[in-house]
Amino acid sequence: MSHSSDRHRCPRRICAGDRAPHARRSAAHAPHRPAATPARTPPRRVPPGRRHAPLEGHRTPGEVHLLAQQVAEVLVGRRTPEALRGRVAVAVREQLRRLRGALPCGSAPRLERVFHQRSGDGLEASAVIACDLRARVFAFRARRRDGVWVCTDLETDGLL
Repeated sequence: MSHSSDRHRCPRRICAGDRAPHARRSAAHAPHRPAATPARTPPRRVPPGRRHAPLEGHRTPGEVHLLAQQVAEVLVGRRTPEALRGRVAVAVREQLRRLRGALPCGSAPRLERVFHQRSGDGLEASAVIACDLRARVFAFRARRRDGVWVCTDLETDGLL
């Protein structure tokens, strides 16, 4: 092949005969800035008259994420429901006793995603669990009690 055919086949290649790199580039190769996302926005201040600070952007608070991880560990049988005393309501603890170990998982459960949204004076969250080759999901409601998020209601994906 000739030297000129190489240049046409690979437009980004700078040939020895060229004095400067290609001056024109397509829009796809133009440098860009990352788009502003809610997770990158700074947290908002609490307006006067509100009791709780809003959740920061769309990131799930670490305490809620940890609660979801602990519930997932109970569902696969790696944690006892009693270990969550003070973090779950009595009715949820009884439900977790019935569901403990119902989710077969050869390894420790890993949370793929945790979503949340405000609901009245608490929040609703859902979590996707990666367990072996399957993905399972559960949802829960939580409220602040004495500065701690407490799970007040739990729903599973029906297969548990």
